[in-house]
Amino acid sequence: MNVIDLTDPDHIPRVAMITRFPPSESGSAMAALDLSRSLARGGFAVEVVRLILPGEASADAGDSVVMDVNAQWAMCPRIAAGRANRCDIALLQIDRHVPIQILDELLSELEVPLVLAVDDVSSVDPNDTLLLAGAVTKAHAVVVPSETARRRLTAMTNGSVEIDVIPPGSPWRPLQPDRRVRREILSWGYLAPGMGAERVIRSLAQLGDLEPKPRYRLVGVTDPGWTQQDGATYRAALVEEAERLGVQDRLDIVPILHSRKGMEQEIARSDVIAVVYDSRDRASSRILAEAVSTGRPVVATAFPAAIEMLSSGAGLTVDHDDPDTMTAALKTLLTDDRAYLSASQAAATMSPKLSVEETARRYASLLHRRLGNRQMSVITS
Repeated sequence: MNVIDLTDPDHIPRVAMITRFPPSESGSAMAALDLSRSLARGGFAVEVVRLILPGEASADAGDSVVMDVNAQWAMCPRIAAGRANRCDIALLQIDRHVPIQILDELLSELEVPLVLAVDDVSSVDPNDTLLLAGAVTKAHAVVVPSETARRRLTAMTNGSVEIDVIPPGSPWRPLQPDRRVRREILSWGYLAPGMGAERVIRSLAQLGDLEPKPRYRLVGVTDPGWTQQDGATYRAALVEEAERLGVQDRLDIVPILHSRKGMEQEIARSDVIAVVYDSRDRASSRILAEAVSTGRPVVATAFPAAIEMLSSGAGLTVDHDDPDTMTAALKTLLTDDRAYLSASQAAATMSPKLSVEETARRYASLLHRRLGNRQMSVITS
């Protein structure tokens, strides 16, 4: 391995990002794209080792992609580490689609410092907890997206590791509240059982006394962890529930994945964003962070990450098994001007801390610290 003088002011630090990446359309892949571009603008040379899944085709190289590796291939850790060893530091981003089993061999093969970013601690299989804890203690730096995730990972490692909290980075900016009558509820993300959209559909039936009547727009494609038939079955079940309750004319399911411009238009026409997972255990949610960053009030089921993020007043959390409270929360934000504007203002205040630029700035600072380079770069939009 070449010895590089990182204090040389002419040396451009090289970062190997081992991560999900477009053309995958997952939130974590799009966030990795944003981060790579921002780091490049901030003075880093970024080389992306793109982790693909079975059935995904390799795509044309672009945005610093130097290699595609199947995340479930036995040779993945050795190949990814070999490529990363040509750089000064490696950044490995683990989401729920990346097998956590790659950590052990990757760490043993890496010759450069590793920054390990864990997208959702709560999605780790209990059987893999010890494996993750061991990897965390060996990494040179660890990043999680929420304080809740930090507490959980700290408990796993008995407090032996310093863990940084850096949000995933949202591309959205606060939108001004519209003066129209508020009746549009929006959810977006991958559609699959567990998304929890049934809760909002049931509330539509209880909000029928409002005029005009509220509408619910659900935007997203089938979760890649499920088959297309699973996704179609789930959408059909939602429509059936809406028909049973007599609100099918107020439910719009949009089974497409918008461009960012298209998604921005969806957000602009909405009044309240619903984030209503069935899970009671989620320690992070990219959709929740993005929703808050838009400046739109949020109604969320009371999973830990939502309780943490909405404690600022940017929305309301409701018990998973209390449909009346869900209905009351939606009605409050749709009809109470003072409550709506207060939540909008709280969300808009949080938005800069959740931005792509702030996330990249904090990653740049962390990378420089781990490289021992005191010359800080500034991330610009």
